[in-house]
Amino acid sequence: MLDRRQFLKLGGATAFATLFGGCDKVQRRLIPFVIPPENYTLGEALWYASGCDQCPAGCGIVVRVSEGRAKKIEGNPLHPVNRGKLCARGQAALQALYHPERFSRPMKRSGPRGSGAYAPVSWEEALSLLMEPLKKIKAEAPSSLLMLTGPMRGHAGLVAGRFMKSFGSPNRVAWDPFGPDAMLSANAAAYGVRDLPEHDLANARYLLSFSGDFLETGISPVHYAREYGRMRGDRETIRGKFVHFGPRLSMTAAAADLFLPCAPGTEGFVALGIAHVMVRDRLTAASSAAGRLADDLGAWSPEEVEKKTGVHAHDIAAAAEEFARNQPGLAIAGTTAATCADGAFHCSAVALLNVLAGNVGKPGGLSFPNRAQAFAKYGPEAGLLSPSPESGYAGTRAALEKMRGGAFRIAFLSGATNPAFTLPPSLKFGEALSKVPFVVAFASFLDETTSLADLVLPVPTALETWGDDLAPVGHAGAITLRQPVVEPFHDTRSMPDILIAAAKELGGEPAKALPWGSFRECIEKAYGGPGGEMEKALQRGGFLGEASSPRSAVRTGGVSLPKAADRPLEGDPKAFPLALHLYPSIALYDGRGANLPWLQEMPDPVSTAVWRNWIEINPKTAAGLGLAEGDGVTVTSPSGKITAHVAFNPGIAPDVAAMPLGQGHTKYGKYANGRGENPISLLPAGETYALQATRVALVKTKLSTALARTGHPEGQWKVKNMM
Repeated sequence: MLDRRQFLKLGGATAFATLFGGCDKVQRRLIPFVIPPENYTLGEALWYASGCDQCPAGCGIVVRVSEGRAKKIEGNPLHPVNRGKLCARGQAALQALYHPERFSRPMKRSGPRGSGAYAPVSWEEALSLLMEPLKKIKAEAPSSLLMLTGPMRGHAGLVAGRFMKSFGSPNRVAWDPFGPDAMLSANAAAYGVRDLPEHDLANARYLLSFSGDFLETGISPVHYAREYGRMRGDRETIRGKFVHFGPRLSMTAAAADLFLPCAPGTEGFVALGIAHVMVRDRLTAASSAAGRLADDLGAWSPEEVEKKTGVHAHDIAAAAEEFARNQPGLAIAGTTAATCADGAFHCSAVALLNVLAGNVGKPGGLSFPNRAQAFAKYGPEAGLLSPSPESGYAGTRAALEKMRGGAFRIAFLSGATNPAFTLPPSLKFGEALSKVPFVVAFASFLDETTSLADLVLPVPTALETWGDDLAPVGHAGAITLRQPVVEPFHDTRSMPDILIAAAKELGGEPAKALPWGSFRECIEKAYGGPGGEMEKALQRGGFLGEASSPRSAVRTGGVSLPKAADRPLEGDPKAFPLALHLYPSIALYDGRGANLPWLQEMPDPVSTAVWRNWIEINPKTAAGLGLAEGDGVTVTSPSGKITAHVAFNPGIAPDVAAMPLGQGHTKYGKYANGRGENPISLLPAGETYALQATRVALVKTKLSTALARTGHPEGQWKVKNMM
């Protein structure tokens, strides 16, 4: 009897031949129901473990498959990152799988770049179009190949890295708009480790959050939400306390015991005020560091901090005393603090609190697992499988300059981070890319970046392909394995498969560097193959039980006081009176979820708005501007202008206007296009990728659309159409 795994194995064995064999249709086998494959048993549902790729958190999932179709996705209860929980974005992966606008076959550009006009071609023709110029530049100028992708972890990163190195090009860039560059710099300065720590929330007694919206859109929201729940309710006699500082009442702030609003871009000053009280009142565990910092912290008394931040001095003193006397505790800086123009300062000031409290490397504190240890057998190449979670902003800007200078003849584009949408328009990504003669996109959907490609090679979704992953936090050394839970829905090939096949065609060093027949073979050889440990690991969702040993933080004894740089927000306060606060959408994230109706329909937890752009302002600010709830406004910064609808948020500072990211697409399909404008267009292109970088002015404007909401924020009884 041919079971499902044997069936998929046969399909995988023929994939490479299909790739270059001139076949332009999905190869299918007729399986009679007298010998039914296991996933075609009528009325019976089977669950397959795999990994989620809807955001960088790297959660484990289990997928219910019935009659050959994926029907439901849940969290994998065995996976250490999410322990059976899953967010809405992960659930919506089903819509990506069955999306009617997915690329179903290779596409060749048939109109001007950016027009989105493409004509289908066969895989044979597509690969011929790919290989002819690739062979030419391999012989003439191999460094003129650029690979610009999203973050690639696991063996997909190994394949991409080896391909570029063996090809002879050093120009591989990974772009992630929420890459925690500032946190990495701060951790290197405070702890001596340029990596992300594990925060042991479950065993903490006190939590200070500085714009850390970790329950919504942080580095791993499902993981932290579960750990937060344990901190609050798992211990019989201890309920951890949570204090949140930030410029806006977010869902995370609403979950805190105490929300203390502060002016945007002042989170680090609040942290220094707390550090001042801890040192002044001898409340620190790290006495040597406290003694050395005492003089420098003298200027950051609570009274002085109150003038800069708006947080009352007595609240700062009370938080400092409670934090110090209720250890173990944690201080966490979030995306908003990290994406200020001076984000490294704010994150360093917050890290200083953990050092002073003596909670580095202790239960209830933070630690640094050795992430590269999981791939130690690859030696120097381990970094390709477990890369640093940098944003890649500097590398992307440098690549754009090289594009303009004509340094690249071919560009490979891949990933969900969509640089044409997520980079500030003033960087002119599209104009720079137009200087590259041949652009190839590996994509499932047309978007603003893919529409600039000459050739689109369709790739499968995570539910249709093989892979592995190492999550940035919460993994304890666990490696997630992905497997196709259904047959490929369209005529697609994964990017690693195409690179492996291209290396075979190129021969020489590329063929030696990528010796596998397919990406599945690469994965199987790495993990022991079918019938062995890998078979068991696939059923569990990966190798989940091996914790990596932590690395010691080497500089906690020699930490210095972070210095704030003078980086004011762009714009004259008189002309642009409101500080613009941009934050990731809980549903659309950086905009990648905007083409999925489930996520468009998902209400924002604070404003309850759906399907549109909105800007949150304080009701008192709105009254001063003559604005009412739902009014249209033109939002103007020194760098750009967009329109949005007004949504009141009584928990936002009066001099702040907040907008979620994600809307404003123009080439992302019928569910995403034309639903507002992109807030990124308001940002300047600075030395760092700063979301909190500018001031704005609001002017009432008549819009043809209305703000769609699932209910009035003050109560469902105010919904106008209630029967």
